[in-house]
Amino acid sequence: MSLLNSVLSAAASMALGKDQKEQASLLPALLQALNQYPGGINGLVDAFKQGGLGAVVASWMGQGQNLPVEPSQLEQVLGTGMLSDLAEKSGLNQSSVLNHLTNLLPVVVDKVFSGTGNGTAPAQLDTNAILSSVLGMLAKK
Repeated sequence: MSLLNSVLSAAASMALGKDQKEQASLLPALLQALNQYPGGINGLVDAFKQGGLGAVVASWMGQGQNLPVEPSQLEQVLGTGMLSDLAEKSGLNQSSVLNHLTNLLPVVVDKVFSGTGNGTAPAQLDTNAILSSVLGMLAKK
């Protein structure tokens, strides 16, 4: 995690409630995991499709309302290895990670794909831009 990411997370956590603080602590770890995921975020989208959640992830990528996802569905797609890593890096337990990801992951996917127009994302995410955008959204909740 870069120094800017650390500063943005710390600044956002001062103005947020408990759930938003936990999501702010999870976000940098999530962005790092997405950049390291095989195939990047496009690989994750493929994993959702293969896991039977193609319509859900497509709603996150397009205009309009994001379809919900259940923690158990996320656990199947992401796997325990990724969840353990996110828990360790964020300081949260796996149950909290899963619960927060049901809200956070659709927002991140939406942010990444909203500007592409072609249904694919870059291999490496601009973590600073996504981090500041999503943290700003969390502060408004």
